[in-house]
Amino acid sequence: MTTRTDRTAAVRIAWAATKLTRAGRHPIAIGRLAATVGMDPAEAHRLMDLMGFVIRDGLVVMDRGSRPGPAGSDLFRVDLFLLAVATGEPVHADSVCPATGARVRVHFTRDKVLSVDPPHAVVAASRLPGVDLTLGQDYVEALVCTQFFASKEAAAGWLLENIDARVLSVPDYLAHTRWMVAALEAWPTI
Repeated sequence: MTTRTDRTAAVRIAWAATKLTRAGRHPIAIGRLAATVGMDPAEAHRLMDLMGFVIRDGLVVMDRGSRPGPAGSDLFRVDLFLLAVATGEPVHADSVCPATGARVRVHFTRDKVLSVDPPHAVVAASRLPGVDLTLGQDYVEALVCTQFFASKEAAAGWLLENIDARVLSVPDYLAHTRWMVAALEAWPTI
């Protein structure tokens, strides 16, 4: 069992790794990551292991699909909205609504949503349990996009099965992501 402090630190170092590796395209040395966040390399390695990241030959490679992460690791997969904010590059998501079978297409940048088809598509976001991203006096809920639904009504069944989750419009989720990133980056060592 990990502590809340460990889970929060792991999310924060994973964010730093996502940015530094440009979402996994440019592996970096674990020592460089540790120095960037002001952490001992062994502690950085432990936290990256906790998040399910792979470190090969001392490099953080973000090859997350090759082994299971912690319990509930489906919540720790890379969020496309976080990737847009981390890399500054536009993202195009093409998905199928699990409730209706309708195709959902979303195109966005770190700053704005460019298109959403269908227009009422929503983001189903799961809460990262035990992660505290407090920003000053404000509590920032740590959420990760798990899937897209064609509408809020289509997501109703999923929401009943995931009572600690949220369903947000695409623009609202992007705004939440930017707020969440501000909280991650406000941590003194990132």
